[in-house]
Amino acid sequence: MIRIWFNTLLSYLQAPLQTHADRERQEIREEIAFHLSTSAEAHQQGGKDPRQSQMLALEEFGDTNHIEQECCDVSLSQHFFWHRLHQFLTLILIAAVGYFCWFLISDQGTQPVESATLAPSGYTIAETNGSLTGKVVDAAGKPIPGAHVLAVVKTWPGEAFRQNSFAALTDEEGTFQIDSVYPPGEKYAIQIAAIAENHLFQSQYISLRQGSLEPFRFELQQSTPLRLRFETEAGAPLEGVSAFPFERTENNGQEHCIYFCSANPIIRTSNGEGIVSLSHFQPGEQASVYVRFPGQEWETRQLVIPRSSELLIITPTDSNQAEGG
Repeated sequence: MIRIWFNTLLSYLQAPLQTHADRERQEIREEIAFHLSTSAEAHQQGGKDPRQSQMLALEEFGDTNHIEQECCDVSLSQHFFWHRLHQFLTLILIAAVGYFCWFLISDQGTQPVESATLAPSGYTIAETNGSLTGKVVDAAGKPIPGAHVLAVVKTWPGEAFRQNSFAALTDEEGTFQIDSVYPPGEKYAIQIAAIAENHLFQSQYISLRQGSLEPFRFELQQSTPLRLRFETEAGAPLEGVSAFPFERTENNGQEHCIYFCSANPIIRTSNGEGIVSLSHFQPGEQASVYVRFPGQEWETRQLVIPRSSELLIITPTDSNQAEGG
């Protein structure tokens, strides 16, 4: 099949030159015949017979075969140049198309599929193989099932900053695992928090580093109930107010926080009495909560956790706009 195509292409490239030569030779012959006829006719009018007229015309014109060949050579020399140029450009075009097809086929065959697929970190899936594992227990070391683990992973692919949030629930053994979220071979940072009902929430921050992480361990202390009541300035309860614990500072000054971008699983909404229970603080410590009244933006409220079980009243006035992670 390839041989047939090659012979067909060769014939095509050769045919135009042969066709032009035959056509040019025929035109030259017709031109010579016209000149001879005109010359012979002039001799006849001068009194010569037809045979003598033709002989005199041939003598005056010269060797017709030689003249025909010379005229044909001059014409073909110009046409030959343009024909070869056409052949050369055609071959270059065929070679370029062939190379382009080969490049597409070889590129698809050799490029790993994984390298074109990026994980949320901005690195390839193969590079983002670091997992977050650990355990959440109470003060006595007993596992806490159903605890929320909220992680925020920061990466710098190509010196550009990325931040992504991940969440998990602990199982019956209090363990958790979030697979393939950071690139051990590149620089990254992680903020991770654990929060469970009726326990003080805790967080850890892993600053800029490389390498694999050891399993985390959170020991959550028991907390006392905290109830927030959202009211209008007139004292009417506000239903549908969203809130979640943002930050707490222990009496020894150690701070724990939950990044805003990871907090969706722990957002609570006030009921018909305007009450939300956020039992994750210790009496007497400084705390911050994120709050969003219906139809408004998120904002932060600074609190001092009471030592009794009294309600903390929060109204829409004197708000602080939300800041932070």
